[in-house]
Amino acid sequence: MILSFGLFTGIVIVLLWLFQTLLLDDIYRSLKMRELDRCADAAVSSAASSTDADAFDETLSNLAKKYEICLSLYRISGPSAVPVTKKHVNSFCYIHNTSSNDTLNRFYWSAAEGGGEYTELISLNSLFGRNRGGDMGADAGENMISVRLLEDGDSTLMLLFNTELVPLTSTVKTLNAQLGWITLILLVIGVVLALVLSDRISKPVRQMSGEASKLALGDYSVNFDGRGCAETENLSATLNRAAYELGRLDKMQKDLIANVSHDLRTPLTMIAGYTEIMRDIPGEATPENFQIVLDECGRLTNLVTDMLEVSKYQNGTQKLNLAVFNFTDVIRRTLDRYQKLREHDGYVIRFESDRDVWVRGDEGRLLQVVYNLVNNAVNYTGEDKTVVIRQTVIRQTETADRDGSPEVLVEVIDTGDGISEEDLPLVWERYYKAHDFHKRANMGTGLGLSIVRGILLLHDASFGVQSRVGQGSNFWFRLKTVPAPQDPQPTPAQP
Repeated sequence: MILSFGLFTGIVIVLLWLFQTLLLDDIYRSLKMRELDRCADAAVSSAASSTDADAFDETLSNLAKKYEICLSLYRISGPSAVPVTKKHVNSFCYIHNTSSNDTLNRFYWSAAEGGGEYTELISLNSLFGRNRGGDMGADAGENMISVRLLEDGDSTLMLLFNTELVPLTSTVKTLNAQLGWITLILLVIGVVLALVLSDRISKPVRQMSGEASKLALGDYSVNFDGRGCAETENLSATLNRAAYELGRLDKMQKDLIANVSHDLRTPLTMIAGYTEIMRDIPGEATPENFQIVLDECGRLTNLVTDMLEVSKYQNGTQKLNLAVFNFTDVIRRTLDRYQKLREHDGYVIRFESDRDVWVRGDEGRLLQVVYNLVNNAVNYTGEDKTVVIRQTVIRQTETADRDGSPEVLVEVIDTGDGISEEDLPLVWERYYKAHDFHKRANMGTGLGLSIVRGILLLHDASFGVQSRVGQGSNFWFRLKTVPAPQDPQPTPAQP
């Protein structure tokens, strides 16, 4: 930042010195020449369009005052030049003080050879001092002469324009003194601004760099403060959000490890205990004990399967086996698995539907969706142990589907403690698990809803959850329905 401001200040100073001193004389000459040309062009244009001599004379007077230029008009007839009018403005005018016949002759023939135009720069140092009343010195200045020829019947009009170029030596000295102070002031201001701005910009960057180092070491309680400019404020807000998400994911991963460790240890302990009993105690190798071992092995298998399923959905490697099937029948077959819970534990699992619906999808995966949602509701339902599965067909006028096809809405409702509003967006995360869950033997690892989300996304289905603390939860999803396949008509017997 300091080097940049130093370079900028240096460029400004160089440009000031260049244009205010070295190029000042050339710029001044160029401007005076442009004024002289504009005045000459205006006079020529007026002469071509004016038929009244008095009006033309007044025009020349106005031009002389406007541009502070002396001008003379001569009529060339034969070898002589007859003056018509003279307008004197400058303190010293070459064409009015030294215009001899030889000089006028030279101007005329130079303009004639130049197509009717001629410009000459005359140094007054070459003239005698008497022309300005004494010794003119080394910086007497210059006069710029412009000649224009105009045809006027049998004669030729010659317009002479004269402007004085004032010596700029004293002006340049004054400007040099001013630029010296301006240079010093600009250098000081440039250094101060560079220090202030560099500190203002680099301070939040340094702070964020230090916080980023802590974040890299696993400290997710960091706070990025990017106050100073809009860009660093936006960056700090993004980094704070990233730190929050990393901390949340880290906590979920730790919870997952704790849950998986617990769920692995329980069946392994059961398997080890029963196998030791069956090995060491005669008569304990009963079908009941073997069944317990098999059930615990099944729990382990389900746990590993869930983890593999989540990984596949996250990596996008899971594929669907699409087919048209009776989705209502899938729900019924899923609920048949909970028959023992109804008989032995007193659960009330109610299915509400007024018709069968058909969908196109992966039957096995959608069965898994229903199973995971019902299993989640069973785990979290209230003391009345009631779970409601409701199937509703949404008519074409009620759905927002692009092609207008009816959709089926499936809701899985429990009467549990509900989910807080801040936790609602997290329930579909792969590591999420409620902190106040019931301690039941069939509790999962928090992967079931993440698997549901992955399957529904592959089916391009909409889904969500509605819940309030103390009022239970309603997990829902919608699928596009298809017409039921028609049974093939029997072929008539041939006579």
